[in-house]
Amino acid sequence: MCNPPLAIHQHRRTGQAGGFLLEALVALLIFSFGLLAMAGLHARAVHHFNDAQYRANAAELVHGTIGAMRGTDPTTVAIRFDSSSRGAGWLALIEQAKRLPGVSDAQNIPTLQITNGPTTGSRAVLLEVLWQAPADALVHRYAASAVIGANR
Repeated sequence: MCNPPLAIHQHRRTGQAGGFLLEALVALLIFSFGLLAMAGLHARAVHHFNDAQYRANAAELVHGTIGAMRGTDPTTVAIRFDSSSRGAGWLALIEQAKRLPGVSDAQNIPTLQITNGPTTGSRAVLLEVLWQAPADALVHRYAASAVIGANR
């Protein structure tokens, strides 16, 4: 008995050669776009967090300064806090404002207006704090107004 020779099967390559590799590359491309989107989302979240932090610092500064004014005799508020008199309150405000980004002796200086209030012996105050975050073209502003009067 003679054994027939083993048949050698030849596989012909069809048009699907490399299909798996192409699918892997497309999946990698989609994954890369997802990673880029996540990185952009993270960068945007950090920007918004920093903006909120700066705004909170400015609000704390403004309301703390107005609180210090309320603890002062209304007749001496202008002397202590006005920029032209360079009183202790004004100098403290400037030093604290310099902690905000973009604030220096030459730019984004706080503005403080003190005028006569609605009643005799009271003062109307408008305080505005400015800052400019790094790599941000906008100058941000936080302002508050109050009437400082004597407690009787």
